[in-house]
Amino acid sequence: MASFTSFNQEDTKKKMAGDSENLKIQPSDNPGMSLVSNPLNGRNFLSWSRSIKIVLGAKMKLGLINGKIPKPAEDDEELEQWIRADCMVTSWLLN
Repeated sequence: MASFTSFNQEDTKKKMAGDSENLKIQPSDNPGMSLVSNPLNGRNFLSWSRSIKIVLGAKMKLGLINGKIPKPAEDDEELEQWIRADCMVTSWLLN
C-alpha cells in the first residue's frame, strides 16, 4: 500500500511540476508581446500584478512565477522546454 501511495504522490508532483502542456509555447507567443495594456510604472503594481496573473493563468504559465512549476533537474528531459517557457515569460514581464 505504501508504494501505491508513493506512486500517486510522485505522479501528482510530476503533473504539477512539469506538465508538458504548461510548458508549451504557442505559435502566437513571441518575446516582444505585451501582455497588458498598462505597463508597470511604479504606481500601478496591484492592478498590473492582477492583470499579469490573469493573462499568465490563461496561458497556463502562472506556475512559472509562483513556483508551482519548479525548474526540473539537470538530467530531466523537460529542462530545455522549461527554460524556453521561463525565458518567454521573463521577456513578457519585461515588456
